[in-house]
Amino acid sequence: MTDNLIHPGRHLLQEIKAKGRNQKQFSAILGKKISELNELINGKRNITIQRDILLGTAFGDPEGKRIHMQNQYDFHKAKMAMDQRKISEIKRKTRSTDKEHIFHNF
Repeated sequence: MTDNLIHPGRHLLQEIKAKGRNQKQFSAILGKKISELNELINGKRNITIQRDILLGTAFGDPEGKRIHMQNQYDFHKAKMAMDQRKISEIKRKTRSTDKEHIFHNF
C-alpha cells in the first residue's frame, strides 16, 4: 500500500527542469552538494524545515509547503504500516470506556 505514496522529494526534478536547470545548477543555487539534492529527489532524504525554507525560497513557495507535504507522506506511511488490528482494538476499548464512564455517573 505504501507503493502508492510519492515521496515529496520526487516532485523536485520536474520543478527543477521547469526552471530550466539541472541538478548540478540547482544544488549550486541552494548551496548544497549535488549528492544531497539527488538523494532528496530519490526519496532517500526527507524534507526538513531547513530544506523547506531553501526550496521555498528558490521556487517561490508559501512557507511550510514542502514540510507539510513531508508530514503528510510520513503520516500516511506510518498509518499504513501500523497494525490495523491494534487500531481497531483501541477504538473498541475507547468505546467501551466511554460507555462505562456514562453509566458510572448515574
